[in-house]
Amino acid sequence: MQNTPHHIVCIEDEEDIQEIIAFNLERAGYQVSLAADGVEGLALVKASQPDLILLDVMLPRLNGMQVCQKLRADEATQDIPIIMLSARSEEMDIVKGLTGGADDYITKPFSQAELIARIKVALRRKPKSIALTVKQVSLDPEDFTCKVDGKPIKLTSTEFKLLMALMQKPGRAFSREQLIQAALGDQTDVVDRNVDVHIRAIRKALGSDNEIIETVRGVGYRCYNGDR
Repeated sequence: MQNTPHHIVCIEDEEDIQEIIAFNLERAGYQVSLAADGVEGLALVKASQPDLILLDVMLPRLNGMQVCQKLRADEATQDIPIIMLSARSEEMDIVKGLTGGADDYITKPFSQAELIARIKVALRRKPKSIALTVKQVSLDPEDFTCKVDGKPIKLTSTEFKLLMALMQKPGRAFSREQLIQAALGDQTDVVDRNVDVHIRAIRKALGSDNEIIETVRGVGYRCYNGDR
């Protein structure tokens, strides 16, 4: 069950269109974040990992096609549904958008009812996140829950993302910098020296199962699943 509103990032440089989309989507129960150019939008998506992206084609600094290609090339964002928005309605433009990685393409002007309907369809198509399990620790990226021996434990958003990054690559040793990048991306205030604090908090929350997070001397941390 979806316990929190779906998060949608809208990358659109026209302020009036931004405002209309945000107003209608929030009224429909979605959480909306806005970006006004391709570079800002790319950073926002990587940092927030939204459920869906609305992407204008004609953007400053980095156009929509370029943003789409970069998102599809990144393992962390390649499965996020993308709906392209464009005033270009020619068949070749639509084909270019869809073959370039977009899940849907809407030509401007469009009704808000149509936009919401297409968003619902795209979200239904989104593949379910696969729960991660290492020993007695299970983590579900879909609803942001972590359980030990079937019992929920509390983690902050940063702690959850750090643990998820480790559990996604069991056995791989991460430096602190690599762990920050894998879990949180570039847009974060977390620095190398703070990783140790978060890891201590995660270990404390995991209790007797905290041995799944192993310190690798001179490197950083890894998720230990019993294999050497």
